[in-house]
Amino acid sequence: MNTPSPAIALLLPLIIPGTWAAHCNMSGIWWNDLGSVFHLSEAENLTLNGRYQTAVEATVGEAGPNNQAPVIGIRHGAKEPTFTMSTAWAGGSITSWVGQCLILDDGHQILKTMWMLRSPVASLHDDWKATRIGQDTFYRATKDIL
Repeated sequence: MNTPSPAIALLLPLIIPGTWAAHCNMSGIWWNDLGSVFHLSEAENLTLNGRYQTAVEATVGEAGPNNQAPVIGIRHGAKEPTFTMSTAWAGGSITSWVGQCLILDDGHQILKTMWMLRSPVASLHDDWKATRIGQDTFYRATKDIL
């Protein structure tokens, strides 16, 4: 296969979206439909860190000050990497996300996730209500919203 000239290589993604798309870059600000926000940074060793601000709480104040908590994670090095991230909330709950950064046909990137939240309970009898599972899609923000 012939390699296109540098000028054509730069213009082709504008003409045919998704062509030679860059790797997913998870650094930045990401929001979901509920208004929750990730602020993430990638390190060269494929680790992720930042903070998460939740827009939802089961009990007021459970998430902590400003509904924010630190996030740590790790990602794969692929073009559209899989990843996992976790945070510990002030009230004792832990949330973990597992997902993939995907590049859409128009070149936009999304984080497609499944999450699990484990809340502490006082006894084994209450274990039935301790775990919640869901899914979210996060979209890259165009400005700082935290």
